[in-house]
Amino acid sequence: MAKQFPHDQLSRRERQVLEIIIRLGNASARDIERELPDPPSYSAVRSVLRILTQRKLITKKEDANRDIYSSAIPAEEAKVSALKTLVNRFFENSISHAACTLLSQKETTLTANEAKELIDLIKKAQQKER
Repeated sequence: MAKQFPHDQLSRRERQVLEIIIRLGNASARDIERELPDPPSYSAVRSVLRILTQRKLITKKEDANRDIYSSAIPAEEAKVSALKTLVNRFFENSISHAACTLLSQKETTLTANEAKELIDLIKKAQQKER
């Protein structure tokens, strides 16, 4: 079984680093340092990477004399886990409330394909309810 994204077990900085690695796919410590908001020192980034590696949340391989880090959590699983946590915390575990909030924003636009995909998913969810 794959690891879950352990939101509640990570410091803010550990979560930021893991999210950057998931988003980039593979990253060096310098890549991560550049992506971090209000970046700490390079040695602090390396320290966070060491902790995440020890906890088996990321993997490290050497490439051209530099360490490259990858997530041990598949990106799609991490995204789903993060979204579930967000919906639980801010929308009282209501998927419809979260979706309606996103869709009600005036800057929100959907392509015809995106709208059809949402409609199809809603129909499938309704069929499960019956």
